[in-house]
Amino acid sequence: MTLTIPELTRWRIDGAEVAYTDSGGDGAPLLLIHAAGSADWFTPLAALPVLKGYRVIRMVRAGYTGAPAPDGLSIADHAGHGAALLRHLGAAPAHVLAHSSGTTIAMQLTFDHPDLVRTLMLSEPPLVDSLVAPEDLEAIHAMLGPAIGAAMAATARGDLPAAFEVFMAAVCGPSFREVMTSALGADLVAAAEDSSRYLFTGEIPAINGWSLGRPAAARLRQRVLLIQGSASPPPFHRLVAHLAGLIPGATVATIDGGNHLYPFTAPEQLAGLITVFCGPA
Repeated sequence: MTLTIPELTRWRIDGAEVAYTDSGGDGAPLLLIHAAGSADWFTPLAALPVLKGYRVIRMVRAGYTGAPAPDGLSIADHAGHGAALLRHLGAAPAHVLAHSSGTTIAMQLTFDHPDLVRTLMLSEPPLVDSLVAPEDLEAIHAMLGPAIGAAMAATARGDLPAAFEVFMAAVCGPSFREVMTSALGADLVAAAEDSSRYLFTGEIPAINGWSLGRPAAARLRQRVLLIQGSASPPPFHRLVAHLAGLIPGATVATIDGGNHLYPFTAPEQLAGLITVFCGPA
């Protein structure tokens, strides 16, 4: 499959480079914040005609543009980049959709800049200590700890392909490469692998330094939709249920047959949830 991808616009903020595509128009803004491992998690979604009434802004985060990211970027820093981008584009308040690690940025954006966020859609937040259901914490450490350790070791010795392989297989399953290649094409998958250093040197430390407590979650006043795949491992489902109990009024939707890769395998289903939850563009 070959996607027609709009050219990225590059923009600098606070010493960091971010990039974006912007469909333009006067529809309701929809900001897409991608997950770890690739800038193109939402590229298939952004191309769907069903979203053409929205002003779709696909953000490429610092560390994923090809330019070096400043050392020590925090989740709050990334959230600040998103806020600055929305203001720069005159695109607030926006519906905000984020997947996996991107959901930590989306939540922080909403905490820090509530006036910029109209609704918040959190798609399978990551299996990290501050978000997982307490009963899963030990099992998650046992499941993901060795893989992340191996990825970090591979990065330290300069073997990014090995680091990318072990991390993505642990988080997304052993068929991740075939799924991504089918959705994006081999060139974009190779580019994600080649540029994955920031994931291991910057993004994982930033996420490990971020936390969500019950008081912070209770401050969310926007409508919140939590999204999960029906075929995702049970810890994802328990994480979503746990967050639904922390966030006032949050609702849950399920992508039938989807796992953590559903932005690639089921973008049409995801778009359908967006249009129902966000309403007319």
